[in-house]
Amino acid sequence: MAYNIGNEKIRILLNQEDGTFCAELAGGRLLHMCTEVRLKDGRLVRSTDLWRHEVSESEGEELTGACRKAVFIHTGDQDWKLVQEFCIYEDYFTASTAFCSGSEAETNYIAPFCPAGEEGEVILGDGPLRFLSAPFDNDKWAKFVEYPVAYSRMSYEFTVLHEENSEGGLVLGSVDHDHWKTGFTATANENSGKTEITAVCGAATEDTRDLNGIRHGYLRGTEIKSARIFAGSFNSWQEGLKLYGRCNAAIRPALSWKGPVPFGWNSYAALMPLISYEKYKEASDFMKSIQDTFHDAEGMQYIDYDAGWERFTNRMKDTVEYAEANNQKPGAYFSPFIVLEPWFEKEVPGTGGNYLYRDLLLRDEKGEILPPVDGLYSLDATHPGVLEYMEYVTGKLIQWGYKLVKTDFVGHGCREGVFYNKDITTGVEAYNYGMSHFVRCLSEERAGYPILISLSIAPIMPHGYGHARRISCDSFGSLDQSAYLNNCITYLWWMNDCLYRFNDPDHIVTYKTYDKHSTTLEEGITRYNTGVICGGLMLASDDYGIPEACRRSRLVLTNEEVNEAAAKGGAFRPVSGARGESAADVFMRQEEDGTLLGVFNYSLSEERHMDISVEKLGLSAEECYMVRDLWSKRETEVRDGHIHVSLIPAQSAILRVKKGKNGN
Repeated sequence: MAYNIGNEKIRILLNQEDGTFCAELAGGRLLHMCTEVRLKDGRLVRSTDLWRHEVSESEGEELTGACRKAVFIHTGDQDWKLVQEFCIYEDYFTASTAFCSGSEAETNYIAPFCPAGEEGEVILGDGPLRFLSAPFDNDKWAKFVEYPVAYSRMSYEFTVLHEENSEGGLVLGSVDHDHWKTGFTATANENSGKTEITAVCGAATEDTRDLNGIRHGYLRGTEIKSARIFAGSFNSWQEGLKLYGRCNAAIRPALSWKGPVPFGWNSYAALMPLISYEKYKEASDFMKSIQDTFHDAEGMQYIDYDAGWERFTNRMKDTVEYAEANNQKPGAYFSPFIVLEPWFEKEVPGTGGNYLYRDLLLRDEKGEILPPVDGLYSLDATHPGVLEYMEYVTGKLIQWGYKLVKTDFVGHGCREGVFYNKDITTGVEAYNYGMSHFVRCLSEERAGYPILISLSIAPIMPHGYGHARRISCDSFGSLDQSAYLNNCITYLWWMNDCLYRFNDPDHIVTYKTYDKHSTTLEEGITRYNTGVICGGLMLASDDYGIPEACRRSRLVLTNEEVNEAAAKGGAFRPVSGARGESAADVFMRQEEDGTLLGVFNYSLSEERHMDISVEKLGLSAEECYMVRDLWSKRETEVRDGHIHVSLIPAQSAILRVKKGKNGN
């Protein structure tokens, strides 16, 4: 007997004979699925292994509104049961699984859904499917990869399945980030050829920085629940990702920030080891010289020290005073969860001499120090010494008067290990614990003024611990860096003003990164345009002791029309061009009086000639449009329903499309 629950778009069929379920969606189907849990003693418990399957139904209001709820309870002769919960909303449903026992149990693996034998599959149309692999974080230049299912790898926290060349598809993702690292896998069954999909709570791999085979931490209790898994079929999977983001934000809102889109300068790409008080003043003075056109909506700029300021702490107060005299807000850098090996025997500042860094290191079950990631060792985010260290450093930054704190390598606090706080058993729990304390340390309540927190190397989720998050790993000024950054924007544009107030496009180098060759003017403008379409922080990074860097920055950073577009905020969404490991090459943002386009040529040697259909932008092919290039200031008329764009190697453009006079 199959129990049927749903609405016009979604039907969930619960098979009370064998403990499986099917999901009928507007654009696809999940067929013959079950749920499973692996206990610490090695037993794999599946809903199909049990013999009684009962259903109850109710209505409620969670996430983004009203829902219909079905609870599917699987029992046998044991003193435990599996409880599946399905919440059906207008355009999507969520599914979760709880292991309930009369005595305390432990598990580090729950699959809210997985195929129940060879009949289990996902169907979207008639063609072969492609699978989006989303990285767990933005470390080690992690990319988004969209490949045929046969070549796919695990995706973390969310994914997309879609047909070849289709804009529609199935969006899956976790919406709870309290306990679990969640992963998704898609495989082509060797025997049946069917596409199988599995959602796993308990995904610890090298991609989550859990090295040497370390396992996800165990959750224990008489009721252990998975994350809720969002599932929906959409005509536009990009819009599906946007809705998925709103569901996450409904559970944990973005960290509130009332200030405008930040403009300014960051030291790292430009200077790296050359950072000094004198260089800071030099950058502050140059930024002051272009402040009439390069500034935020309040006329301000940020001047941000990156890594290395610890070498001249005696000048930190002087830095604040200098920046503020130039109508600027000073920024600094702090990484609370990392340490280098040479520091192991050093006393941890702010802990009253009670701890060496060695005492705070995160270790595994055998007591061994976790191996380094990026050459950096992880501190235990739950250790009282780490919390005191946070309080001390942030207290000094507040005492000096810093208004921005760039926070790096916080993903080190999300690794699996054995934690000081024994109530915490997983990396995600530790991360939430440590980052919650970090946010309190930099809160307006403590500081007496708002401090902008920008996360650098960090997991995509859990969110809510920064006003901004770097959308990629370190990105500098060359064209390949712009293409890499745009790969991340292609799949994370929706996080801007949703999970975070701002996306952060990293160091906007218009001329030269410290240890690299100078770029061409086209590369410099393209790198600036990646910042514009990102929708967030606009922090330049060049060495203004170099005359050519001054000339280039003065040229690129002072385009009033482009800066006006950037200051509005709002990420551009991809329109076309993404495939495999590539980025979209056309992005758009709808505005009240028209449409903005970002168009990119990622080739260093070949020109691009593009015909962009106005219908792809949601515009009518019957209308006449005026297209203005915000860089060249040229205007062209479009009457044939296509915007024609020619780009020389490495060139990009920001175009404003408005209705023109039809003339008919």
